[in-house]
Amino acid sequence: MLLPATLPPWRPTAYRLLNLQAGEGRTVLLFSLYSLLMGAVMAVYYTCTTSLFLTSFDRQQLPLAFVASGVGIYALGRVVQWAQRRLPYGRVNAGLLLATVLTVGGLLVASALHPSKWLYFALFLWNRGFTYVNGVVFWTTMGRVFGLEQSKRLFGFIGVGEVVASIISYLSVPLLLRVISTDWLLLLAFGLLALCAVLMAYIRQRYRGVLEADKPASAAAGQPAAAGRPAAPRVSAAAKAYYALLAVLALLPVFGLVYVEFMFTVQSKQVYPDKQSLASFLGLFFGLCSVVELFIKVFLYNKLISAYSVRLGIVLLPVLLLFSYGLAASYGAAYGATSLFFAYIALSRFFMSAVRRAISDPAFQVLFQPIPAAERTQLQSRIEGGPKALGNILPGLLLLALNSIRSVTPVDLCYVFLLLLLGWVTLAFRIQNGYRAMLNDAVMRSAQHVYQQLSGRQPAAPAPVPAPRSFPALVALAASPAPADRATAAVELSYSGRYHACQHVMLLLHDEDPAVREAAITAAGRLGRAELWPRLFEHLGQPRYRAAAVAALLAVGAPILPSLARLLKQGNLPDGQQVQLVELAATIGGEAALRLLRGHLQHPRQCTREAVFEGLAQLHHRATVTERPYLGQQLDEYLEQMVWLMAARVDLASFASDSDVLNGLRAEKTQLMSKIVTLLVILYGDNRSDVIRELIDYQNNELRGYLLELISTTLPAQVRDRILLLFTPLPLAEKLRRADAYYPQQQLSVEERLLDILNRDYNKLGSWVKAAVVLALPQHLTTDPTLPLVAAATTPDAVLAEAALYLLHQLNPTRFEQLRPLDRHRADGQQLAERVAAGLTEAELLLRHKVPPPPFAPVAKASAPPVLALSEI
Repeated sequence: MLLPATLPPWRPTAYRLLNLQAGEGRTVLLFSLYSLLMGAVMAVYYTCTTSLFLTSFDRQQLPLAFVASGVGIYALGRVVQWAQRRLPYGRVNAGLLLATVLTVGGLLVASALHPSKWLYFALFLWNRGFTYVNGVVFWTTMGRVFGLEQSKRLFGFIGVGEVVASIISYLSVPLLLRVISTDWLLLLAFGLLALCAVLMAYIRQRYRGVLEADKPASAAAGQPAAAGRPAAPRVSAAAKAYYALLAVLALLPVFGLVYVEFMFTVQSKQVYPDKQSLASFLGLFFGLCSVVELFIKVFLYNKLISAYSVRLGIVLLPVLLLFSYGLAASYGAAYGATSLFFAYIALSRFFMSAVRRAISDPAFQVLFQPIPAAERTQLQSRIEGGPKALGNILPGLLLLALNSIRSVTPVDLCYVFLLLLLGWVTLAFRIQNGYRAMLNDAVMRSAQHVYQQLSGRQPAAPAPVPAPRSFPALVALAASPAPADRATAAVELSYSGRYHACQHVMLLLHDEDPAVREAAITAAGRLGRAELWPRLFEHLGQPRYRAAAVAALLAVGAPILPSLARLLKQGNLPDGQQVQLVELAATIGGEAALRLLRGHLQHPRQCTREAVFEGLAQLHHRATVTERPYLGQQLDEYLEQMVWLMAARVDLASFASDSDVLNGLRAEKTQLMSKIVTLLVILYGDNRSDVIRELIDYQNNELRGYLLELISTTLPAQVRDRILLLFTPLPLAEKLRRADAYYPQQQLSVEERLLDILNRDYNKLGSWVKAAVVLALPQHLTTDPTLPLVAAATTPDAVLAEAALYLLHQLNPTRFEQLRPLDRHRADGQQLAERVAAGLTEAELLLRHKVPPPPFAPVAKASAPPVLALSEI
């Protein structure tokens, strides 16, 4: 998608630097502004309420506050889930945000009128409330507006607004406290919260069509709200396991945050007992955390996720906490809870602030994207109100129990948390397989109609067995002068069971009547006698009888394979017949067919090699160690050709978008993409390439996003970036710029590019697009086009030669007349020059009656493909 021409000149550069695409600017701006405001709210509110709480209560009440906040969030989550089953998405979110504004405002008014430490306690509890509301309102809204590919690319950047606000807010708190009190800062946070509610209302109105695309669950189930909870949709066992892992991985970061925050705040209070000094320290500390978080989101997040997908974001936080808590436990065991011990705990709290918010939280939200939209929203709400609420309750109860034991020290608390971190790391690795499986399911959901087309083929009904006649009667019928009688005889001879029936079918294979010969070909396949096979192979080369010959040879099956192998070793067979033989072997299948195809993996003819690749993919062959280098080289050549096609389309951008030349180049791209996928299947998976090719070319952003993510999580690093570059929806010029590191291309003038296309190797570029270029030469060549036209006119391809002769007849009649005698001796027997001399018009050219297809029609597959399984690509 190219940027509109009306954009100011700086806009494309800004979009490229920010990794934005056309049409995303305003949407990203709105969500970034909301993130900015909510970040300021949460930063100021957290700093103030934590300071008020710690100076009003001792450390024993802190776990109680965690438990109370968890219970409150769980209750709120149950209410939200009840509403989501009965009300539209937008109304639920609007009500939740309005309730938050009213609740916080009421608590602030009450604390101003009647100051009480228990009101500070209630205000402190709403720190978790903000996290819940932000998860349900902000993240689910973005999840509906943006697709999977956009979520990976943009979620981190949108979160920069929250980080910038946090930096400003945290670092401003120590300065503001010199002028105003903590209570007045809370009023500032409330005002920003009200602005968030107004902005989200505008976002809901602007994207109403996307956000309200799904009905409430009760309506979708066809039940009224009053009838109670509707029946839950069917969920596979794999999806249930994935949802369970999501719930646990949602709980663990909250559990860890509460646990680390408890140890951090207790140690902080010991160092800074005064309310003002504690608030200043917290502001500076979290301001520093936010600066690092900003650096990660701006400069590292996209690179890390692009290189390692979401798996790094899920694993990184528990691994870093293992490191910091391991240091704290080791040091504390030797020297006790001294200042350096507190530094290690502060480092853990730093990881919880910077790494969790910059990398882990956006990556975790991406894990929801393969889930259907309506189901995704409800699951996110259940997780926010269930597991994440338990993430506050469970550590609170655990800390209450541990603190009640006088012998338990902060160092002992570190060892307890280390055990939890080991389990966390294990689950973070386990969910990656589930994520790939859910991506595969998402691909199948989005492309169900494609799968039905490819898997819904029904086998033809078997032909009825004719009533038996005596063998002498059949022999007499085969000699009848009536073609219908001879055709009937051929069919019935194949069912006669007589040894000498083969002789009479052989005679009918030479019959002059096409219908009789087709019946004899079918009968020969049914008989399966080896002496009939040479005649069947001969008919493969005749278009009139090719389909019948293919069906007959397939009826013979595996016994025909040795004969196929001997034929393939002959160097004088036409390309089309070699391809047919390879496709026959692949369709017959079995170990013998696989050995035959592997033996021709490096066949000297390009078209035969590509047919072998298709056959190996069809037979689910995984490349061996010895085959990988050659196939990798082939893949690299295909990728280089794909980049060359991009360069050609960029250089010819002045052509009309529906011109024959650009249509031909796009068709070449489609065919080449098919070949690339086939090699990927052989190298990295055992999947059916026909389904994958259908999905890749299907114009659906959601489906394309799923495929891109599936490829990025499974392909090895040495090819992943080059493959993803082909599929990523970027302008051609930008793709070409990024591909320059792998396959540099020259920028050519229109004239130079047209001649470059004409001179391209026929193994790399089809003749159809070359013929289209021939017709475009007079309008774009500044020199005499006779030389390239003569070269094209003498090629064996009829489409290209005819187009060149047609132009020569108009531009250089003398040279055309010199070529006429040569054209009479064409191998295909076509008198192209005579047709042109007789007054052939451009509309009558072969080019105008053909589309750019594969050079040979594939053999019909005997069975439907299995369900797409991309998990191993």
